[in-house]
Amino acid sequence: PARLLKFPLINDSDASAWRAWFAAQDIDYRPRPQDRRFEDYNLVLGAAAHGLGIALARPPMTEDQLKSGRIIAADERVVLSPISYWLDRPIGRPRAAAAELARRIAAQAGLAAEKIEDFIAAEQ
Repeated sequence: PARLLKFPLINDSDASAWRAWFAAQDIDYRPRPQDRRFEDYNLVLGAAAHGLGIALARPPMTEDQLKSGRIIAADERVVLSPISYWLDRPIGRPRAAAAELARRIAAQAGLAAEKIEDFIAAEQ
């Protein structure tokens, strides 16, 4: 894992995911001047695909890009990320398009179908 520090590391928002990944390998990581930061994860992946550095993959969001060879795995270790995503909705039944988007996001995130259906059907 220390070999990755020879290259620029790419992250979004902050370096907490890289810190967690390196901490799991017993390495103290602090952001360096050569590391790059983008506010959007799609930009992070684009930068990695263009050879600007190494980014952490967030399966299943990166599955298609890994399969296509647009990005490659530099290491096979997996670490639980401290980053969370939240799906929120107003009270009442969501519109059909919003419900379909929620289903698609849940499927890509590997969430069980019954969980998202309970979320969509909830009245409050």
